[in-house]
Amino acid sequence: MQAKELDWTELLKNISKHSQSERSKELCLQIAPLDSSSMAETAAENVMYGTDVISEKNAPDLTSLDSLPKIFDRLRIKATLDIKEFVTVRNFLTSAATLKTLLNTSKNPWSILQSNRLADFKTSLYAINKAISPEGEINEDASPHLASLFDEKKKLTREVAMVLDRVIARRQMENVLQDRYVTTREGRLVLPVKSGNQHDFKGLIHDRSFTKQTVFMEPEEALPLNNRLRDLQLLIAEEIEKILREMSLSLSRQMVALENAETCFLECDICFSKAKFNKIINGFPAQFSEDSVFKIADLRHPLLAAQGIEVVPNSIELGQSKRILLLSGPNAGGKTVLLKSIGLASQMARCGLPIAASSGGQLPFFKNVDAVVGDLQSVDQNLSSFSSHMQRLTKTLDYEGLENLIVIDEICGSTDPEEGSALARSFIDHYLNKNVFAVVTSHLGPLKENWDQSQAIQHGSLEFDVKNNRPTYQLLLGIPGQSLALAVARRLGVPDFILNKAHDFLSPLSKQKANNLKEITDLRSQIIELRDQSVQDRQAASDLKKQYMDLIKKFREQRDKWLEKAIQKAEKKIENLIEDARQDRLKNKTIHDLKSELPTIIKSQPAPNRAQSVEEFKTMFKPGTMAFCSRLGRNVLIQSEPDDKGQVAVLADSMRVMIPWYNISSQKEEQPSDVSRVLSTNRGTASGSSRPFTPTTSSDDAPPQLDLRGKRVDEALDLTEKWMDDRIREGCDRLKIIHGFGTEQLKKSLRQYLSKSPYVQKWNAGDSSTGGDGITWVFLSD
Repeated sequence: MQAKELDWTELLKNISKHSQSERSKELCLQIAPLDSSSMAETAAENVMYGTDVISEKNAPDLTSLDSLPKIFDRLRIKATLDIKEFVTVRNFLTSAATLKTLLNTSKNPWSILQSNRLADFKTSLYAINKAISPEGEINEDASPHLASLFDEKKKLTREVAMVLDRVIARRQMENVLQDRYVTTREGRLVLPVKSGNQHDFKGLIHDRSFTKQTVFMEPEEALPLNNRLRDLQLLIAEEIEKILREMSLSLSRQMVALENAETCFLECDICFSKAKFNKIINGFPAQFSEDSVFKIADLRHPLLAAQGIEVVPNSIELGQSKRILLLSGPNAGGKTVLLKSIGLASQMARCGLPIAASSGGQLPFFKNVDAVVGDLQSVDQNLSSFSSHMQRLTKTLDYEGLENLIVIDEICGSTDPEEGSALARSFIDHYLNKNVFAVVTSHLGPLKENWDQSQAIQHGSLEFDVKNNRPTYQLLLGIPGQSLALAVARRLGVPDFILNKAHDFLSPLSKQKANNLKEITDLRSQIIELRDQSVQDRQAASDLKKQYMDLIKKFREQRDKWLEKAIQKAEKKIENLIEDARQDRLKNKTIHDLKSELPTIIKSQPAPNRAQSVEEFKTMFKPGTMAFCSRLGRNVLIQSEPDDKGQVAVLADSMRVMIPWYNISSQKEEQPSDVSRVLSTNRGTASGSSRPFTPTTSSDDAPPQLDLRGKRVDEALDLTEKWMDDRIREGCDRLKIIHGFGTEQLKKSLRQYLSKSPYVQKWNAGDSSTGGDGITWVFLSD
């Protein structure tokens, strides 16, 4: 395929710019046709699945992909990673957990496959977080031995500083010292001594200043302490190296799982890049027809759609009986754009990419898509435009069979019209005999006529609005189009006296053809007018439907207001009944009598308030609203609006699940058993109200839990510390902390705090069976 002539390289660049890593960018630029139609259909479906995944939430950070190959090579030979490399691995493992959670939100074959490739790296991630701080430095408490070494180092440092302070404080040192401060050289604490006075100062010289005016010396009194301090620094370095070596060996034993995760990252990055591009062009997968049907509705040029340019969509229909489309029409009427759109759609489909068209498109699985487009004049090879064009056309003569598509722009147009028409007709006749698909554009008059009705030729033209003197870019099948050179020239500003003279120069036959085509054009204009009227009628019907829906909405709002007023009146009457009962005014009345006097609105249980459409659902149940889910049989917290499939994310008992919107109704409350419970129910907190801070302790078989959602980081950590102290005194060994997702800053800060807490043996992030990543499970030390 001549990809350059169809802007294929430019299309791949548009896809690759959505990739997060350089590795996936390179692979996106290498997208090529797949071996079979089933592989291409599966690949296109996977792109749509990827679109579903990233529509839930932005894709996780996959940039660590570029640094992984070198790190993994070092792990394979059991080398010890440095701290910077561990930071990269930590980012990778953290992104793996986030990606797995994101993939699990969409239960489709592709996301399930990718999720299964991601192992549970919680243990490794916990070890890295315990050893290395978020700033990329070794934690002093990475191991008990390292913590004791750092404690001793701090103590010795203070002692050395005290010794040096005493030296500085001596009166006789005023003339010897350059300045009264302590600094370090080669890891030892020293004092700045004036050059020339070093003989009056007992100690060791470690360095000189750049100006040679200062000598940095270590006093005799500090030598033993500094020696021990130096030893401690070496021991600390050895312990750090030991910790890094042990973590490296642990990772090297997980190489299969790490490599699977790397493969998942790479495939997800590529799929998300395709999906993001597809969301821009609003594409759909095409189906491959076994009977060589080529039928695509609302086809658009993907690159124009990607630029946000409003493109006039066109529908194409070809088949074995009509497999060669001859496009004609005025200059700048959109023929080349339509031709490239057909070629790109065919190439994208066989490469496993959704095409810029409506759903339900069908086309053959082409093994070859060859394009002869543009001016290929070559000065180096001494070829004119016509010569280059002939060379390219000659290469297309070898194709045979319905699995081949040839697209040719302005066939044989750069030569004498009569000879060019004969030559073009000969090429097209060859394509007919070879049983291939072809799309050909031309201005040559003889190609628009004298074809046998039985031949597999389909005429098509791009509409030109003669009345308004402008192209509409709308394809009309079955009718050859006029080149309308004179009309186009008039639109481009050519003077009338030139156009009139040109009309006089036309041959009688050309004038007769023009008149015949004018009649056809007039009939076509009438058809177009009827079509436009039909579109207007459909729009009017749509507007009436919208007005009707608005009236229904207004009626429901008024109904709700009336019900609210009725409930308020009922509450007032019930309050009066209660007051009468208190004053013993109802001593002679039975319970039946009281019930008969209750307002009608209280006597029966109304049907659940349920949305009738997706739009109404979005208005009634905004994210954060409490509602009742009939499928789960419990109240849930709404967390998202319905997606393209009508699925809504809800939180039920700390578990996030996807439920169809029509399974959700207003929050279900208990049936009141007496008047006071009716009052308390009617006056309860409205659904969707803010959640107060409620640390709770569940039943005996459930761990205590703390809900931090909506809290600031500093406030949440203070609450956590106090709450954990109380639970430790109660003898709890397992805790549940709910922090949600949000910006993830609260989650990261909380888990960092837990990693450093001496009372925490370990912590685990929740998975799909234990509440999800919005929950952290804490296991306390014995």
